[in-house]
Amino acid sequence: MINLFNKFKGFIIDLDGVIYLDKKIIPHSKKFIEYLIKAEKKYIFLTNDSTLSPNEYSKILSEQGIPCSLNQIMTPITNLIEMIGNKKIKNKDIMVFSSSKLKDYLKSLEINIEENMDKFKKIKTIIVSGNLEFNYDDLMYASLCVQNGAKLLATSTDNTYPRRIGNVPATGSIIAAIQKTHPVHVINLGKPAKTIFALAKKKLNLKKQEILTVGDNLNTDILGSNLARIKSCLVLTGKTNLATAKKSKIKPDYILNNLKI
Repeated sequence: MINLFNKFKGFIIDLDGVIYLDKKIIPHSKKFIEYLIKAEKKYIFLTNDSTLSPNEYSKILSEQGIPCSLNQIMTPITNLIEMIGNKKIKNKDIMVFSSSKLKDYLKSLEINIEENMDKFKKIKTIIVSGNLEFNYDDLMYASLCVQNGAKLLATSTDNTYPRRIGNVPATGSIIAAIQKTHPVHVINLGKPAKTIFALAKKKLNLKKQEILTVGDNLNTDILGSNLARIKSCLVLTGKTNLATAKKSKIKPDYILNNLKI
């Protein structure tokens, strides 16, 4: 396995199902990161989970012995900030359906969020991120916003994400419910969008052929990496088992049972 990793100078690494499950470190992942550091490899963590801020993800990893600076965390919000900076999305008339922690983080970034749901008719953009606080009112007002012409941005279109109890509903399931009420196009801020892989490549400051994506999800990690023409490695410690991988039309360049060095 070390021979495989030695081929690359930089790594784009998923979190859920690769580094941890339910925020508990998966066996071998810590030693894998230790190897990367010792071998002077570059690495960033790219997660579709936007429940927390990059600061909190960095803290969770660091507290469990996995060195991670704030600059090494990327989430779909990284893509959102880029789009606002490039004026692809206006920083006004935005409504957010997310965890309170993510909403607070967006406010700290000076994102102009409209919190009065009664103003749904004036909203130009909504941002949806799966969270345990999501309720019927959120679904109703998100639907009303898009019915009145608002753009729909999602932190991911993953239908599920892995936990120790199994694969549970994620942002994509909420998006599907919104689209059932009104057929609207969704702009995916997370994986497998080419834009977020382009930002990851830019952050690593390496050529495509020098980078390996390590993930557990065929539809996000592997598909996105393949679309970006970056080599991909599927690990079977999270969402995908070997039987599913063999049946899938989405093919990784490598498949590993785990990250044991």
